[in-house]
Amino acid sequence: MFYTTAAALAVALTLFTWLGIRARMADGGLDDFVTARNSQGATALGLSFLASGMGGWILFAPPEVGALVGPLALAGYALGAALPFIVFAFCGPAIRRFLPQGRSIGEFAQACYGNGVRRYVSLISVLYMLCFLTAELTAIGAITSLLSDINGNLAVIGVAMATLIYTAWGGLRASLVTDQWQAFLLIGLLVIVGVVAFDRLPSIDLEQTASVPVASALSVALTLVIAVTAANLFHQGYWQRLWSAKNTSALQRGAFFGGVITIAVVALVGSLGIAAAVSGTDLGNPPIPFFAMLGGAPAWLTIPALVLALTLVASSVDTLQNALASLAVTEKAGLS
Repeated sequence: MFYTTAAALAVALTLFTWLGIRARMADGGLDDFVTARNSQGATALGLSFLASGMGGWILFAPPEVGALVGPLALAGYALGAALPFIVFAFCGPAIRRFLPQGRSIGEFAQACYGNGVRRYVSLISVLYMLCFLTAELTAIGAITSLLSDINGNLAVIGVAMATLIYTAWGGLRASLVTDQWQAFLLIGLLVIVGVVAFDRLPSIDLEQTASVPVASALSVALTLVIAVTAANLFHQGYWQRLWSAKNTSALQRGAFFGGVITIAVVALVGSLGIAAAVSGTDLGNPPIPFFAMLGGAPAWLTIPALVLALTLVASSVDTLQNALASLAVTEKAGLS
């Protein structure tokens, strides 16, 4: 089982690397490297928004929120994860008209509020993305150690190196291309893992649902909407995609599409946490409902679960690496 699992993870990383390297545009120049300007249709953008926003966090946070606080709070989490894309659907066309040759959130901040705000906004963006990147790499190490006998550090190194290779070579186009494949892969794997694990749960007893007052659940939901949305609006990776759209129509349709499927994916994963809670499954301490569900599942399910986690982490890590690089070069004076 050890060698089969290791081979599956290696094949997934090799596939992502190959797809990313092939995506590079010959003689595209630095602007194409950081924006892939005016090149992406609505479907490609929607899938990219989904994959770049997803990460290992969806296997931890939404199921825990659903299990401990309930459906209302979960709905707030799902809306918060999708709302940045919907904001771009409404505001993106105006931003593109105002700054047609833009490259970063920092440039937009400078155009609106001056150089001092640009430095502040860029710093916040970098700090946020570094925290996100650290959390994702930590997550894949922890998940790998939890579900297999593979050293989690090897998974961390593998994901970091593979994504760094293809994003350094192909720039934003590499991230956009791999995002599309990763989006389909994560949806398929999530359905397989969810259906099999759900089928193996004990009988569901609705009386075991956590009794959380509606006011408290609503408070959690609103907090999550504000917190998740506000944080993700500083994500340079999303701003890059704003200028990568072929036109404003593609941006709007792609952002709405990405928002809708993001809501569906987060709601699906979170509902598995609710199902685990109402079935009486031991959620662990600290509670990790999604992985608690896998305790009664067949051993073979470990492989698709690990590939799912790897896909989620790789899709967000390559976006973050490319976003950090693009923010660094656009902040340099004299960028041509």
